[in-house]
Amino acid sequence: MKAFVQKHSFVWPILGSLLIWVFIGLVSGQFGVGTFFSAAKLATFSLLLGLAQMIVVTSGDGAIDLSQIYILTLSAYVSCNLMGTNIFLGLLAAVAVGMLCGLANGCIDVFLHIPAMITTLASGYIIFTVILILAPHMKTLPNSDFVSFINKNLGGFSMLTVIAVVVAALLAVLLYRTQYGKQLHAVGQNRIASGYSGIAVGRVVIIAFVLAGGISGLAGALCGAFIGGAFQDMGSTYFLPSIAAAFVGGTAAAGGKSSVLGVCFGALMMSFMTTFLNAANLSPGMQKLILGAFLVLILVASVSNGARKK
Repeated sequence: MKAFVQKHSFVWPILGSLLIWVFIGLVSGQFGVGTFFSAAKLATFSLLLGLAQMIVVTSGDGAIDLSQIYILTLSAYVSCNLMGTNIFLGLLAAVAVGMLCGLANGCIDVFLHIPAMITTLASGYIIFTVILILAPHMKTLPNSDFVSFINKNLGGFSMLTVIAVVVAALLAVLLYRTQYGKQLHAVGQNRIASGYSGIAVGRVVIIAFVLAGGISGLAGALCGAFIGGAFQDMGSTYFLPSIAAAFVGGTAAAGGKSSVLGVCFGALMMSFMTTFLNAANLSPGMQKLILGAFLVLILVASVSNGARKK
């Protein structure tokens, strides 16, 4: 049993989601699938950003992307401005902006050898400065047809949830069924050894940042439509939940291990936790304190587990 749980890290967020779901029912007095569908919908952006974070962290060397919420915000502005002309153009532009930001982060990390945490922290502030400069001159309202589309339901699930699950499925194929996925995990476990074995480490790491940026850009386009427009700090809500989703889902802090399914349930668990904290009538400050403490515990557990394996 212990070996099974260690191998299938997604078990913990599944159990956590079920437990918190029960707590929500006890607090609110309402048990039903409606709570599940609502939590799944609200988990969309934490899931997408969590998946993006997972890719970067898996590349190893202590990498983490702190610029994602700013990429999300910039992409939301871009999509809101271009979707008036064409919905697909707005989506593609949002993803392209995210990928360009990811490309910049990856190149700085690989060629200048600046740690990813410092690189993405700096680039995040640069992106935010660009947002502050451009925001007064940009449209902030999303395309009404696109808003109608994402608010539709499919079998009880929001289209937002469906889109996020499709992205997760495609990412799972890439990471676990392709040569690139094998190389990414190998690089994450040991970049030096991977280089000696013939793997183009720099290329693998840069692609990881580009993929993460593209997913963050898509999240921005969807988020802008969901909340009714773009505004300057719209991404901050998803910062802690997305990072927590990545690590509670089984992503190794040291790199080299990922779990798409684990991140999916990790995002759902964080969504349930937010719903529970709201049902308990806790203040926003107290909620952030609890989520922050939970994230610290997850990171400590992840690092400790990686140290034991070494």
